[in-house]
Amino acid sequence: MLLPPAAATQAVESEGCPPGIGIGLLQFPQERAEDPRAQSYVIDHVAPGATFRRQFQVCNGTAGSITAELYASAATVANGSFLPADGRAINDVSRSITVQPSSLTLPAGQAGVATAIFKVPRDAQVGEGYALIFAEVAGQGATVQAKSRAGIRVYLDVGPGGEQPSDFTVDSLQAVRRDDGKPAVLARVTNTGSRALDMSGELSLSAGPGGLSGGPFAAELGTTLGVGQSAPVTVPLDDAIRGGPWLATLALKSGLLERRAEGTITFPDAAGEQASPVRAKNLPLREDPGFVIPVAVGIFSLAALLLLLVLWRRRAKDEEDGEAPAAA
Repeated sequence: MLLPPAAATQAVESEGCPPGIGIGLLQFPQERAEDPRAQSYVIDHVAPGATFRRQFQVCNGTAGSITAELYASAATVANGSFLPADGRAINDVSRSITVQPSSLTLPAGQAGVATAIFKVPRDAQVGEGYALIFAEVAGQGATVQAKSRAGIRVYLDVGPGGEQPSDFTVDSLQAVRRDDGKPAVLARVTNTGSRALDMSGELSLSAGPGGLSGGPFAAELGTTLGVGQSAPVTVPLDDAIRGGPWLATLALKSGLLERRAEGTITFPDAAGEQASPVRAKNLPLREDPGFVIPVAVGIFSLAALLLLLVLWRRRAKDEEDGEAPAAA
């Protein structure tokens, strides 16, 4: 699927330079306009041989002028994290990316625009691969030369036809008390779809001791799951949460995909202790596009089929009555 910049992308307003070196997308596909992940990362499904572009901005949030080297490098997804390779490593995704210009010199507080050009080989391996588009700045210290870099994640899925679905399950909920004594819930999540996931969400507590409730509490960001991978998503809680049992209701998202689950948990008292994991009950979503739309289409199709059957039988009966032989 070709994505010409003028026809399939739209601009995103920049918000100034954060402290340090900043980098961010200025374009994303129109069909992903409602997906918050697509506004931060390059997330695309393309056919082998496709070519497309993404503009991005580099901001100098330092006190002096900088020269940022711009390039793509390989990345992997493992152990619940999106992991950059060292240096300018090459994989199938990074070798398909050319950055123009290859460097930007920016005064303090100023930003510059560059373009990542994607040229996917016709013999590219089918499936999802990962890379990062980096802005790297070398800084001269007192005795050693240090480098810092900021990057934009690339999730590139290559294959014929349409994009394969994304999905996940919440397998278990576990009440823990961290080493510092603070309570938290660990939700083990499994990626059951065909694209990587970046998890976010929140957890609420209800039906607690004396009818207490709490939350919602935001999940810690940073958990990324590759296809078929499983990892815990951590939700830190308020210090006042103790004992139990509590009914924990978790709502997790990756982009527009959302799943809800619940389980009854009890928190341990001592720092560093963990309760046994509780199997999570996955809950249906009334607005879940992966559930509601197919069901609605199925109901409509069944109703239409029944109507056609009734009309056909009525017509057949009318024809039979019209061809009845006359009495002798």
